[in-house]
Amino acid sequence: MSTDGASNRNRLLPTLLGLVILLMGLALLVGGARLLQLDGSLYYLLAGIGFAVTGVLLITGRAAALGLYALLLFASTVWSLWEVGLDWWQLVPRLSLWFALGIVLLLPWFRKPLLRNGPARMGTGALSIAVVLAGLTALASQFTNPGRIEGQLDRETAGTTNTAPAMPDGDWQSYGRTAFGDRYSPLAQITPENVNKLEPAWTYRTGDIPGPNDPGETTAENTPLKVNGMLYVCTPHSQVIALDPDSGKEIWRFDPKLSTQNAANFKGWAHMTCRGV
Repeated sequence: MSTDGASNRNRLLPTLLGLVILLMGLALLVGGARLLQLDGSLYYLLAGIGFAVTGVLLITGRAAALGLYALLLFASTVWSLWEVGLDWWQLVPRLSLWFALGIVLLLPWFRKPLLRNGPARMGTGALSIAVVLAGLTALASQFTNPGRIEGQLDRETAGTTNTAPAMPDGDWQSYGRTAFGDRYSPLAQITPENVNKLEPAWTYRTGDIPGPNDPGETTAENTPLKVNGMLYVCTPHSQVIALDPDSGKEIWRFDPKLSTQNAANFKGWAHMTCRGV
């Protein structure tokens, strides 16, 4: 009786793992069948069958579970390489869980209870090889960059000058001043010699501050635009304000009166931000 009790306790972990793998297999089976109906990959249906059978073998204490899982892991590695190559971020969702389960199956608490029931040595060896191959695949993916595209830029193209429409030197009409995005001002009054003597000419406060009904991220991130003698800014609640650039005096303001779109407040919004006029 004591021997039977110890045997049952030893089989508890493989049985629990078998239940988990069986449920995973059934989920893959159902999802894979639906995917196949939509002209998707056949892999998930086959993997679902394989995982379900592996789960049953573990529940019944069959050592053949090790060999079958080795085949599944090896096939999954080959399929992943065929589908996405050595792209780490695309390999992770395809192999990481299968790789981890392979390591778990090789642990003595899960493997040894199966040794008494069938030729497990060959299955253990095969699973070890499959785990190593999957691990080497993950390692190799760290030394490749499939998103990198080698190319050349000829000097004529690289030397293209700014073709944006001309504007007054004192204007800043786009985020990068011009549509070319050069972020360069031709004004020459400020130089390395006098920049340390600069002092604030004026300060303006929009009065648009975060309220109790606003989301946590309520910010002003816009670059003021200077066009035809007027400075334009926007506020977190999308108000547009025109200022006198010399004095900072407010000339006019437009408030769109943002709608909560039938919500109680703005707290459900991800953020409240104006990034440009």
